[in-house]
This record gives sequence, structure tokens and C-alpha cells, in this order.
Amino acid sequence: MATLDEHKLQRILSRFPWRRRKPRVGPMGIPPIGMRTRDGEQLWADPGELAAFEDPGPALLCIALNGDRTGRALARSLVEHHARARGVDLPVRVPEVTTAGIRLLDELLGECGLQSGAAIGPHEIRELVAATWAIAAAGPEITPTA
Repeated sequence: MATLDEHKLQRILSRFPWRRRKPRVGPMGIPPIGMRTRDGEQLWADPGELAAFEDPGPALLCIALNGDRTGRALARSLVEHHARARGVDLPVRVPEVTTAGIRLLDELLGECGLQSGAAIGPHEIRELVAATWAIAAAGPEITPTA
């Protein structure tokens, strides 16, 4: 299992146009996502904008790095956005929406060039993303499109 080093993480995250100013708290009180560059500069992103960005790599990496409420909201937004874009109706029931979301996230991992087996710390990216999505899908905030 290959470990993602700091250089590779920063290269993937830098694909997104981060803001220098911290945006306000988004809908449902979800705070913005912060990133610190190698030079120590603090940058910010709105979770909705990050989820809608054409390259899912930065969002997937942020989900893997943030398993908190913000990471779960980002996972929800990413799955919902890409499901709509692909014409996929997400099921209403939790086990089915979880499975459909994991399938979609696996596709996105492959498309953006992130190796799902690459590790961040002791866990693979795919495990971290899938776990965060599973918690998000089971939460009350999930808004299925079906």
C-alpha cells in the first residue's frame, strides 16, 4: 500500500481554485473547508463549490482528510451532484443509497486519478471516503433525488 506524501496531496488539492478569504457558513450551518499550503497560507472552499468542481479529486481528498460534519456534508454534496449529472436516481432507503453512493465514489476515484489503495496514515483513501459517505448517507441530512 503506497502512502500519499505531502507533495502529492498538495498537488491534488491545488487543482481547485481555493479562496484566500474565509467564506461564511453555508446552508445547514456547514462551515467552509480549510487547507493550509506548504508555505503556511490558509485557504478556504465552500463545500458546495468544491463538490461541483469538474475534477472530483480535491473533494475526494478533502472527504478522506475530514471525517467530521463538514466532510460528511461534502460527501453528500459530491454524491448528489455527480448522481444528478449522470442521471442516476439515488434510492430513498439507507442501505441502497449507501451502496449506490459508494459505487459512484469508486467511479470518481478512478476518474480523477487517485489510487484507491493509496494510504493516508494507516488507512486507504477508499476506506476513508467510503466510511465518511456511509455515515453521511445514514444521517438525517441526506436528501435523495428519488
